[in-house]
Formats: sequence, structure tokens, C-alpha cells
Amino acid sequence: MIVWKFDILGGDFEQTTLQMKPDCEGEVVCTLVRAKTNKGQPSILYIHGFNDYFFQREMGERFTQQGYNFYALDLRKCGRSIRPWQRRCNMHNISEYYEDIDAATELIKKETNENLIFLGHSTGGLILSLYLNSRSENIAKALILNSPFLEMNVKNSLKKFIPYVSLVAGMFPNLRINKGLSLNYGYSIAKRIYGEWEFNEEWKPLAVSSVTAGWLRAIHKAHRQIRRGLDLKCPVLVMCSDKSYKNREWSEQFAKADAVLDVNDILKYSRHLGENVHYAVIDDGLHDLILSASAVRNRVYGEMFVFLEKQVEFSQKTSLSVVDN
Repeated sequence: MIVWKFDILGGDFEQTTLQMKPDCEGEVVCTLVRAKTNKGQPSILYIHGFNDYFFQREMGERFTQQGYNFYALDLRKCGRSIRPWQRRCNMHNISEYYEDIDAATELIKKETNENLIFLGHSTGGLILSLYLNSRSENIAKALILNSPFLEMNVKNSLKKFIPYVSLVAGMFPNLRINKGLSLNYGYSIAKRIYGEWEFNEEWKPLAVSSVTAGWLRAIHKAHRQIRRGLDLKCPVLVMCSDKSYKNREWSEQFAKADAVLDVNDILKYSRHLGENVHYAVIDDGLHDLILSASAVRNRVYGEMFVFLEKQVEFSQKTSLSVVDN
């Protein structure tokens, strides 16, 4: 039985917990959050990135203001779904998330009678690309990728070691690998430092010090599958910043660039997703484009709504004019 209850975001947001099959760490759940439900209207399902969860209230509100039903999924071992005995974001194969997405899409279809528009950020974009490619039926009206994680952003000398770590992970999946992520991206978005966003830092630390070899192997295999090419049938919008920036010391440049991925990799490897891929390069965008400065994210939403207006037909006449908040 599905029970919706008050969500931490308040207002019109509700959540329900979906029980999944146990995995190597025991009991597993995912959490579906919704903001609005109207049968016959298009629905958005948002999937967050690595070391992340759904906290972007403004995003849900922007979509509902434009007439969409909005849902977001906290994947297993992330955000609302993490349990005390689990390692945050740990998985050994991207396909482990498919059960979560299947459960969410089944529930959303029961509520709305509509196929979905999928929106994925970073690792969520990688997961959704492979998930939709694995489904023969046409379950997606469109796919929007916000800075999808299609390649490791490390030096070429380190990339050479990833296949060897992947081999070792087959025997020692829980071996810890130092990820060495900088705190500067976290600084650029956290309101208590240089950013404007408040979020639960237990669920979304400013940086992650390590991952498991099993996680790295899963990402390596996913990236190899992207290189071989996907055959996504739905229209795809790939969005990214106009530049990337890396530095050990804090700089204002971190507030105007992708500090996590190389945008050139995003543009290069997204060509392998299918034949109906569109692009929007956003000046001064952050890694999570919808966390960028107000004027920048207005452009981000504008690009998304224009794309969807061209791709998605509302069953009722609904204005998709861009609201400049």
C-alpha cells in the first residue's frame, strides 16, 4: 500500500518510501517525492547526482508553475533513502538503480496515466541514459541531461589505472579508493559559505573523500557502454556550462564554471547517446546548472521549457511561457 506523507521540503511536497529487494548490504529502499498530480498532464521525474539528493524546491515549483506534475527520486543509499548500515551511494552496477526507477515510473503512471519526461543531473544523467537504453518500450517522452557524468574528470595518467582498478574490484569490491574531491564546488553552492543553497550535509557532504572499487568499476563499465553508443529514441537535451574550472584554492571562478566535470567531455561523449540530441551551453553555469546564480538558472529553465514545448504535447492547452523569477 502506498502512503504519502509530509516531506521535509514542506508546502505541497509529499514523499513515499518504496521497498526494494535486499542487496549485499541488507534492506534497501528508495524515496519518491512529489509536488503535484494532475491526470492528463505531462510528468517530470528527476534523478539526482552522486553524493546528492533532491533538495531543489525551486525546481519542483518551476515545473508545477508551468503545468507539469513533478516527481523526484532519492535513489537507494542516498538522501532520504540512506539507512545507518549502508555506505552512501555505494553500488556495484548501474543497473542496481533500475529497480528503483521502475518502481517510481510504475507508481507515477498509475497516478497520471502518462509517459514520463526524465531529468537527470550528473550521475543521474548517466543512469537515466543507460536505463532508457535498456527499455525496449517507449517509456520516455523526452530526456533532459543536466551536466551528465559521461567521463571521469581526472588526468590522463590516472585514467590509465582505472581499468586495472576495475579488474581488482571484481575480487575486492569494497576496497576504498581515494576520490580526492575538492571542497570548492561545495563551497560554491552552500549558503553558509559562498553559495545560496541550504541542504542536509549529512546527506550531501561538501565533498566525498573516497569511493569503493566496486563503485569505480560500475562507473567505468557504464562509460564504456556510452562509448560503444546508445540508441535512445526519445529527444534528448544535453545541457552544460560553457567552461570548467579546477584549482586547489578558492576563487570566484568556481561560482561561474563546472568545478566537477570537463564540459568538453560532456559535449564529446553525448554524441553517442542517439540521433535526436539537442544542446544548450549555459554561460557561467555551475556543475548543477539549476544551482547557478539567479540570472543563469533563469536561462537554464528557459532552455528546458522551450525544448519541452517543442517535444511534448499537453492534453489540455497550457501556457509554457517562461517565468522570469
